[in-house]
Amino acid sequence: MAFSPILTIIIPVYNTANYLKRCLDSVINQSFQDIEIICINDGSIDNSLHILEEYQKNDGRIRIITKKNEGLSIARNIGIVNAFGKYITFVDSDDFIEINTYELALQYFTFNDIDVVYFSTNLVFENCLSNIEQEKYYNHKYHGITKLTPDVLKSMDVCAWNKIYKREIIDKYNIKFPEGLLYEDNPFFWSYMLVSNKVYFMKEKLYNYTIRENSIMGLTSKRKLKILGKCNNGLDKLLCFEYLMCFILKWHLFHRIEPILCGLFEKNLWDGLYYSSKKSRKKVLQKATELVEKFNLADIYSSDNFITSLSQRKYYKIRNINSLFLNFWQRILGVWKTDKYYIICFFGIKIKVSRVKN
Repeated sequence: MAFSPILTIIIPVYNTANYLKRCLDSVINQSFQDIEIICINDGSIDNSLHILEEYQKNDGRIRIITKKNEGLSIARNIGIVNAFGKYITFVDSDDFIEINTYELALQYFTFNDIDVVYFSTNLVFENCLSNIEQEKYYNHKYHGITKLTPDVLKSMDVCAWNKIYKREIIDKYNIKFPEGLLYEDNPFFWSYMLVSNKVYFMKEKLYNYTIRENSIMGLTSKRKLKILGKCNNGLDKLLCFEYLMCFILKWHLFHRIEPILCGLFEKNLWDGLYYSSKKSRKKVLQKATELVEKFNLADIYSSDNFITSLSQRKYYKIRNINSLFLNFWQRILGVWKTDKYYIICFFGIKIKVSRVKN
């Protein structure tokens, strides 16, 4: 390269021709100009590559890497390997950013010990209804310089694209996106944050995240489950957790996450169960048990009911889990036990009866 840019912007591209010009225009016209733009054409079969080539003719800061379709994680990892910038950020090719995003955000790295700058997100709902819960997820609970404690970490969204990172940290710890898995942002986020010191929270909404009608975020729960069931075996959440745990052990970071690890593990299990068919849910539980044994979690969290229930394979003791394994007839006529109640189903009517404690 003829120059060493301050910031590398990594844009994976796969069949987003209808959105790509809007994305590229928002990036090339940034008020902060000392950037390189790495576009990874991930085997697009629409007009995306042609659009990229047209933009590259007019802007020498754009580099195009064309490859066969292998997924978002591999595309982002290729971008990281080819980055020259002091800082790295990501933009999805169907999203766009405000014109002064990087001018505003990069200034905060001049403060001591800031390892990541995190700006706010504007949700752009396209042909689908807005969702209050989705909007809450992206709301900042902190502002300004904040130490990355466990409580702060569990309040942050895990998305890769609304943050700016230091390349030296990514390179030093070889932080990558796990390949071939959904939810790839999770282990990347946790890996980077666990080796970082402080974050700067910006209140400005600078990243515009497009939620399309047929995107996973834009789907109703029923349709979301149906689509995820076709492309995911239900284990990806736990496989991402396993990937993270290997990173934690490699770099001796357990002390950074110990207070919230059980909660994180339990959330990943429930997500894995929720996005699985009934036939594959047993495999998800078995994988969770395997992880408890692999990482000796039963010894570390010996008083935790969730961990011990998995370790002893007494899955029925996990709160509210029975309802996920009921068949049709059990839902019509059946009784099952939760932590506080007996639930009686009678032709679709559910009756709660309090359990008598000895």
